[in-house]
Amino acid sequence: MPVIAMTREMGSRSGEVARRLAEEMGLRVALQGPVAHDAAPRAHALAGSLSDFFGSGVWRSRHDGTESATRATAEEVFQLARRGNVVIRGWSVCVLLRDVPHVARVRVCAPREERKRTVMQRRALPDWEAARREIERDDDAHTRTLQARLGADRNDPLLYDLVLNTERMSIATCVHLIRELAASLEFSETEASRAILDDKLLEVRIRCRLLERFTAGTGVSDLQVVACGGKVVLRGIAVHSTLAREAGGIAGTTDGVKDVINRIEVVRAPRGL
Repeated sequence: MPVIAMTREMGSRSGEVARRLAEEMGLRVALQGPVAHDAAPRAHALAGSLSDFFGSGVWRSRHDGTESATRATAEEVFQLARRGNVVIRGWSVCVLLRDVPHVARVRVCAPREERKRTVMQRRALPDWEAARREIERDDDAHTRTLQARLGADRNDPLLYDLVLNTERMSIATCVHLIRELAASLEFSETEASRAILDDKLLEVRIRCRLLERFTAGTGVSDLQVVACGGKVVLRGIAVHSTLAREAGGIAGTTDGVKDVINRIEVVRAPRGL
């Protein structure tokens, strides 16, 4: 079941590539959740807690109204990938799915001038300057989200298995190359690659439940959740052993968890603080 993660860059014609690819391969096209495709100002706000879920496996308690959108975005991406037969487009899909061997990660790009021309035509903008501002706002939000919240550089070549320049390649050529990549042996779905994806989804679900229980100031912080074959290791800090046990219990009752190793450290605050 092919899974193709594709960047979403304004004016690059990645949408056309995704649609043609889906038609030829019989796949669905899905946009990553609100962090990926909202307007730039809203994207900045929603991206505020991305690092809590994806940054180096560390989750820190927050309660600023952005977590529900972030959780939906993350879980949505992993669930779509788990079902397969899909092209997922978004700002961070190539980062989120980089550890899943059978996912083909594709960046579709174009020079700035070419992108301005496309944006002007599609949005009926009055001049090149308006198109430039639109693209720069989108690129800035994209870059900030990946760098500040996910610790990733959108221009890192290792994030992508294939980079396509639509100024030099037709949509048909782009689709052909992606199909060849997805059909190669290296991107065959295996039992081991499915297990990695299942563990990633499990980690997100546990973090969601922990975040719902342990909001800021409730005595648990710096939690790390790592799953391997359904076995989960928890690390972090709690101000009381009861809270540490509760966190372990929440993880243990999450569907799909086989065992929990609770390594949350109990560190009591000094008296008088």
